[in-house]
Amino acid sequence: MKRIAIFKTNIQQQNQADEVFITLTSILPSSRINFDLEDSDKILRIEDPDVDPDIIISVVQGLGFLCKSMPDKICKDPTNSADEMRTFWDSSFIEHEAMWGFQATNSAILAKDLFLGKDIKDILVPGIGYGRNAQVFMENNIKVTGIEISQAAIALAREHYSPDLEILHGSVTDMPFNDHLYDGIFCYGLVYLLNPDQRKKMINDCFNQLKPGGWMVFSVISVNSPNYGKGRKVRKDTFEVGKGAQVFFYDTNAVREEFGNYGLLDFFEIDEQTNAATHKPSFRFIIIKCKKEVEF
Repeated sequence: MKRIAIFKTNIQQQNQADEVFITLTSILPSSRINFDLEDSDKILRIEDPDVDPDIIISVVQGLGFLCKSMPDKICKDPTNSADEMRTFWDSSFIEHEAMWGFQATNSAILAKDLFLGKDIKDILVPGIGYGRNAQVFMENNIKVTGIEISQAAIALAREHYSPDLEILHGSVTDMPFNDHLYDGIFCYGLVYLLNPDQRKKMINDCFNQLKPGGWMVFSVISVNSPNYGKGRKVRKDTFEVGKGAQVFFYDTNAVREEFGNYGLLDFFEIDEQTNAATHKPSFRFIIIKCKKEVEF
């Protein structure tokens, strides 16, 4: 049975929250622990069926911070449900429209080159957005089918690219939407916005929709990215940013753990985008290449 304990603290800074998080994780390794430092009560939230509030209070106070149990406090549970994601992305695309511009990412260009070299002609793009990464494939005679949760993004894709572009409307957490097997799959970002169970399911669903001999390329954000650690910490290497979105930052171990059973062949870091003011890379991503071997 799920049990959630809420505590009021006087923790002000993210580095202080990180110190407490590390200590609590060492004694409650299976717990879900996060902070809401934007709340006036500087909330510490722990989800664990066996959590003992007295122990938590003692540990936090031992680290030099105030800590008081708040049994009646209601704290939002960041579940990443399909409805929450749909609301988030619809509002984002309605407010900002083509917020990332129209130039394909470096990740998409690398995936295009791989797919052309492997004679891949039919791909699935989960999280196609408004199509900026799809265009580079379509220009090279690669058929694209997208999955997109936001109707606003789908409308933009059909306005700026092709009205005939096939986009399946729904959340990637509800895959598969058909039984078609694709030559290739390209996913930029997206998977790092999901919680651990959702990531596991999506990667598995994508692999299951690959033809034998097919390739899938994921591009995920790295712990070496300049924006790592920004925002409220939700769990290990996961931070809340923007209007409640959660971002999981990958390291070498996470890549091997999550993709190792899905034909993982190679992965490496690249720069994505450059800040016009500083002329430095804005983000550091990891390109992950997987191949579904042919069974004999």
